[in-house]
Amino acid sequence: MGTKATRSNTTSVDTTLAANITATQDYIPVASTTNFSTSVVAEIETTNEVVSFGTISENIFTNSQDFNVSWSAANSSIGANTTVAPDGTTTAETLTFTTTGYGSVFKSETVVAGQPYTFSVFAKAGVTNILSLEQRLGNSVGVDVSTFNLSTGALISAGDADSTSITDEGNGWFRCSTTTNSSPDTTEVFILGRGTSGSVNDTLFIWGAQLEKALTTTPYLPTSSASLVGLTTVTRGVNGTTAASASSGASIQQLPFALTGLDIPIRLKGLTISSDGTGAGRLTLCDNNGDTLCDVDVPDDRLFELSFGGGVLFPNGIFVSNTIKITAYTLYTDFGGTL
Repeated sequence: MGTKATRSNTTSVDTTLAANITATQDYIPVASTTNFSTSVVAEIETTNEVVSFGTISENIFTNSQDFNVSWSAANSSIGANTTVAPDGTTTAETLTFTTTGYGSVFKSETVVAGQPYTFSVFAKAGVTNILSLEQRLGNSVGVDVSTFNLSTGALISAGDADSTSITDEGNGWFRCSTTTNSSPDTTEVFILGRGTSGSVNDTLFIWGAQLEKALTTTPYLPTSSASLVGLTTVTRGVNGTTAASASSGASIQQLPFALTGLDIPIRLKGLTISSDGTGAGRLTLCDNNGDTLCDVDVPDDRLFELSFGGGVLFPNGIFVSNTIKITAYTLYTDFGGTL
């Protein structure tokens, strides 16, 4: 039996950009990532740019690169934008310890009890090479901390963390993280600093703090005044489109056409497309790998019908990757192989 899918009954995922984006950044903050799939490309509708992405990230922290704004200092001070960060911009900051004892910067966050949380930061050795990270329940004291060696890239102690990680990011930078598998309360204090005694004017370089409701880190998603979710490890200008800047609030849509799986042979037997009357339209089909299968151009204010007779077999499925000035479409298909 034949199967058809239309714009109205094919599951589409619609949201908007949560911040302005440039034409070169490899992350796209969005209002919601619910139901987005890393297997299918998405389209920024105001610019007609098609993008693919490998991961979805969350950053609960605000002002994730400005530790003078959202964090409080204890026996320490912050120098803003003092050195080159892992992304090549001069946005990393210098944490200077003002006593010989413990020093840190910290902030409190509301969390969901019983959920996992991973806290991470990019750090580089300065005068000292010891970084400590801690997720502290409420304002409790006397708990262990996780410590990392920023010269060797080694974990010194996991403390009471359920898991930890340290990853070499190049140029002396490491991304360090701690994970609590199940938060026991609704408020936690997140602390980074020097977990051992040292000297006055010891320094560390820090950048890009991230808190996410997850068991592991995802790619870093920078924030300013609001928490964000977004598409990360993004490839721009997919399927021959042009990478472009776009404004916060612009629509972004994922229009997968799939039957019972994402990578099955599908035979396309015909299609109908209606343009919206504002100019020539285009429908672009791709496969599960994001490779363009065909572009169908439609004259202004016209209903376009096309039949392929016995059908054209696409071994990796069919997805709608781009629509320009299209109000409706229908794809007529058969399964092309054994499911």
